[in-house]
Amino acid sequence: MKIGKFFTAYSTEDSCKLYFKQQREAAGTVCGKCGGEAHYWIESLNRWQCKKCRHSATLKCGTVMGNSNLGYRVWLWPLYFMSLTKKGFSALELQRLVGHKRYEPIWGLMQKIRMAMGHRDDKYLLDGYIEMDEGFFEGHRKKREEGLPSKPVKELGRQVKAIVAVSTTPVGAGRYKKGRPVTKPGYLKMSVVQSLSKNDIGYEARAMAGKGATVTTDGKTSYGTLKDICKLHVEIAVEDKTKVSKTFPWVHTAISNAKKKLLGLHHHVKDIYMQNCLNEFCYKFNRRYFGIRLFDRLMVAAISGAWFKACT
Repeated sequence: MKIGKFFTAYSTEDSCKLYFKQQREAAGTVCGKCGGEAHYWIESLNRWQCKKCRHSATLKCGTVMGNSNLGYRVWLWPLYFMSLTKKGFSALELQRLVGHKRYEPIWGLMQKIRMAMGHRDDKYLLDGYIEMDEGFFEGHRKKREEGLPSKPVKELGRQVKAIVAVSTTPVGAGRYKKGRPVTKPGYLKMSVVQSLSKNDIGYEARAMAGKGATVTTDGKTSYGTLKDICKLHVEIAVEDKTKVSKTFPWVHTAISNAKKKLLGLHHHVKDIYMQNCLNEFCYKFNRRYFGIRLFDRLMVAAISGAWFKACT
């Protein structure tokens, strides 16, 4: 939806509330108590009531807005802004655009939307040919000194580890350009891990790649567990580190672009919120050709399930 049309249609609280209601009705409401799908709307109470068990639910219940006291306009506008550009917005900038008095509610709102993005991408597995490697992202932790309260310390270097996988397809003979990779990227997944052990890599690989996939990695022994998960595991040991980006072009491009995005938006990202930021990057990357339709898809993710559990 173009920006002029959006703000003309949804400039008031009532119009935003009506839009959310229309979207939920189009998607279908499910009773959280008995699973019934037949409901009727009680206008005086602003609630749906199940025809089977008479259990009632608010408009926000079962969505990313669950347990939130923020208005519908304060939710709808950030959903639109976060779909406008692949670069994204910082929480402070989004607070200014929405016109909210406090920073913390907008920051929390953005984290919930990012979690919904991650839940949506978790519903799909990568297939075909996949490049997989580990990425290291600069995080931010609190350091405790004996006898003193904790204080934030920016720890430079490789501290937050993530497994990154990109599906690829060959470039057609007529579209290949000299000096460019012979493949093109498809879909992307990034998962933060505590360590690069076989157990952690195996657990994340099962949530990333389908059983019929062919996964290409470097010579790290921890990736040996992939032979029991996917159809074929190809190991390519690259001794010259300057040529590793040519052997694994798209997974390293994805890691580099994610680092640039984080650096351009935030002074720092705490370790525990790194996965949420990577969720947003992957969600937009996987829908990079949607254009103005990205807002409609984000609305589907927002109303498909509560932020504190996987979307249904």
